[in-house]
Amino acid sequence: MTRIPVLDRDDMDANQQAVFDKVAKNNARTGFGPAIGYAYSAEVWRLHNESSAHLLDCSLTNAQVRIISLLTVRHWNAPYPWSAQAKTAIKAGLESHIVEAINAGEDPPFKNSKDTAVHAAARELLATGSLSPEGFDAAAETLGYKTVVEIVATIGHFCTTAMMANVVGVEPPADAISHLKRLAGNNS
Repeated sequence: MTRIPVLDRDDMDANQQAVFDKVAKNNARTGFGPAIGYAYSAEVWRLHNESSAHLLDCSLTNAQVRIISLLTVRHWNAPYPWSAQAKTAIKAGLESHIVEAINAGEDPPFKNSKDTAVHAAARELLATGSLSPEGFDAAAETLGYKTVVEIVATIGHFCTTAMMANVVGVEPPADAISHLKRLAGNNS
């Protein structure tokens, strides 16, 4: 059971219903996960869905978006988004041992330098809130400025996802392909 109740469409105002109808038509992500919380604010829900759509067509590959999503929800100890993003990451082409390395807080053995650079930049951003001069130079040289900017935006997107899921209190399904591990020294 979640801490915030699921809103029925009939209990929504006109703005919420408009977003609900658009979401239901496009991807049916209503009434579960962080969408339970988003439904209470039509504008937040709309903007988050627009951000999700952008991530499907940005300078990052879908697999790179999933690398960032996994690092971010791992960072915020968000079990529900972890299970959802692990499934999506595997569908995007990440191998399960890569997903589980991220889950364990390890550096995965990526097959190309761009995936390695995305992982390194996102990990440093999540750990420190910025990139060191060396981290910035490495990311900019390998990925370009636009991709560095989109890494930051992707982290922000999944910070919202992770925190919303945690606040709502949604739990992953028991049969999820991956469950978030508790890391040593992490009291969350």
